[in-house]
Amino acid sequence: MKSQRGALAAHAAIEAPADCAQCTVLHGPFYEGQNAWEIFFYLSVPTSEKTIPGIQVQSGGIAIRAVIVEKNSIPFSQHGNSVEFDLPVDPRERSSTLELQTNLEWPGLTVRIEHAYKDRRAGTYAKGPWPATERQAALNLEFGLREAIRALGLDQEVYTQGLGTIHLMGFDTNDPLGHEDSPPHIHIILRWPHFAGSQAPHLYLTSAGLIHGDVVTVDGLPDIAKTTVPDGTAFPAMDYLGEETYQTTVERDGTLLIERPGTKPAACHLYPTQRAQSAPKIGFAAGVTVRCDGATAVHVHALDNTELGELQVWIDSNAPEVYRYSSDTAVLISSVPALPAFAPESEK
Repeated sequence: MKSQRGALAAHAAIEAPADCAQCTVLHGPFYEGQNAWEIFFYLSVPTSEKTIPGIQVQSGGIAIRAVIVEKNSIPFSQHGNSVEFDLPVDPRERSSTLELQTNLEWPGLTVRIEHAYKDRRAGTYAKGPWPATERQAALNLEFGLREAIRALGLDQEVYTQGLGTIHLMGFDTNDPLGHEDSPPHIHIILRWPHFAGSQAPHLYLTSAGLIHGDVVTVDGLPDIAKTTVPDGTAFPAMDYLGEETYQTTVERDGTLLIERPGTKPAACHLYPTQRAQSAPKIGFAAGVTVRCDGATAVHVHALDNTELGELQVWIDSNAPEVYRYSSDTAVLISSVPALPAFAPESEK
């Protein structure tokens, strides 16, 4: 992490230790680069070791304030252009170092916030118009869906019955390890207890902040063809026992309907919050109005300040929920109100 935001390290170079024959610096746009915040790179190292000592980085004259591996800040020294540290070996299927996501977890429900740092834009978002409207619409929709899911009792149902967790997610704009998460979209996934087989709808967002288009993939099974769901068509979320838990419909007007089946069916409809007639039309980026059967409408709006590392969520006129996170790693620091402690799926 750079001490001075925006400084460019013109001659940054990474050197693997000469006495580590299996240590290799990975090259290519997925594995190395820099932006206004950071210089990043990946090493292939032997997993039999706990630590690889003596990693050296020539910083190109840039002062460094932190070295982060996965989500941990580790000790380092800098002498002139040379930065040196001992690299902890942390084997995992996919590195989280460049993922700028904060998970907020409740029983049966996870809301994942992908923080959109304009300075860190990459991949398909590296150039062209910044998707500010789509990003704000996704943020509002995640929390609007949270309220709808709670109103329908879906989170408690999947948790108590051991059916997994409903995941609400947006889209990455910083291309972590080549994850070109575009066009802009949101997810509402019934994530099965063992991941593979879960249906993963991609609800696409327009530049007007509305939803149009739904393409469904299957987690962990890439050879299964994608399913395109036409607007106005209900898509059922099936649990691992083959039963429908809920269904979603992208309406032709760009709004969203979520329904619970069964002997007592119920539904929630998500609409953009109406602004003054003179205000620009930005769809769900203006906020989300959630209308559920038999309940008073709820108005939801969220604001993510990546400079401060602070996410605020307003439900009607109540005091905002406040989630603070590290601007470097997106790791959650505090939550008001506090997130609940509960038994994860694997321990139930």
